[in-house]
Amino acid sequence: MPATPLLSRHQAAGARLVEEAGWQMPADFGDPQAEHRACRESAILVDLSHHGKLKFSGADAVDFLHGMLSNRVKDLRPGEGVYATFLSRQGKFVADLHLYRNEADLAAFLAPGMAAALAEAIDKFIIMDQVETADMTESLCALGLFGPRAGGLLAQAGFTLPELPEHGHIEREEVRLARELWTGEEGWLLTAPAGRAEALWEALCGAGARPAGLAAFETLSLEAGIPLFGKDMGPEVNPMQAGLEARAIDFHKGCYIGQEVIAKIKYLGQVNRGLAGIRLEGSAVPPPGAKVMRGESVVGALTRAAFGPTVGKVIAFSYLHRTAMAPGTAVTVRLNGKEMGGEVVELPFYRGQNPAP
Repeated sequence: MPATPLLSRHQAAGARLVEEAGWQMPADFGDPQAEHRACRESAILVDLSHHGKLKFSGADAVDFLHGMLSNRVKDLRPGEGVYATFLSRQGKFVADLHLYRNEADLAAFLAPGMAAALAEAIDKFIIMDQVETADMTESLCALGLFGPRAGGLLAQAGFTLPELPEHGHIEREEVRLARELWTGEEGWLLTAPAGRAEALWEALCGAGARPAGLAAFETLSLEAGIPLFGKDMGPEVNPMQAGLEARAIDFHKGCYIGQEVIAKIKYLGQVNRGLAGIRLEGSAVPPPGAKVMRGESVVGALTRAAFGPTVGKVIAFSYLHRTAMAPGTAVTVRLNGKEMGGEVVELPFYRGQNPAP
């Protein structure tokens, strides 16, 4: 079983461990709500080393990926990045990814467990192209630094950075720092050789970042309206249903796998179901799959629900029928034979310093 290079440090710190995609990772360090609030008020450091990491290299890598992914790749310059999806011919998700262009290659950051799956799926289309893929998941660590003080703490830890747009990235002493706003606050993704993990963790915690686990990362991303692959997105839905039209799709780039289906939805029709936010009454947190009702009709099922410490309510994602997607629509969620009242709300639930687009 692969392990984060920080596992022994997490264990020594008393982290509550959970298994995700075959990795033991910290769920929290004793108080997930306090870790969540620390992101809103200061900065947290999250171990994301279990996420998938791929390297694409070769003379044709840029043009090849441009023809495979839903967003523009060939216009990227070194130091720029993009969020994109790789789809089936039916327009459904195979994977989502954050792609970063370097001088000599491109690096992809994926959901946990998705590196090998994407490599296998995309390799089938490499015929005469000079493209090589390498799975870097276990050889690289990944840390997320999120919160309004994130930039300042990076400077204290010795990383002086220029102003960068979202997905912009820069390398400092084998550490790639990419600006990613996955929590609704300022944020940075740091990837580096696994042997650098402990020194990076120590430097950033020493500068004032609070260690946080995946529980806080999930509630923060939920409040920020960011769906997670494997939890809120999967092979049964397409990116239009997931609300990624503005973030992950370029409608002017030309053909890519699944493009015809996505274009038809954009220009000729509409989704019958789409991802929506629900604010629930009470303190009970329903499980994924709980049915969402409008009157006597089932209009959807929850993908993820949690108490949102910033908004002070139980909140959830659900793919709702289009007749129930309008903000203000009253719904109920069935839980253990009982019904919880709720209301459809506009996403994101929380608009911070850097709200989701």
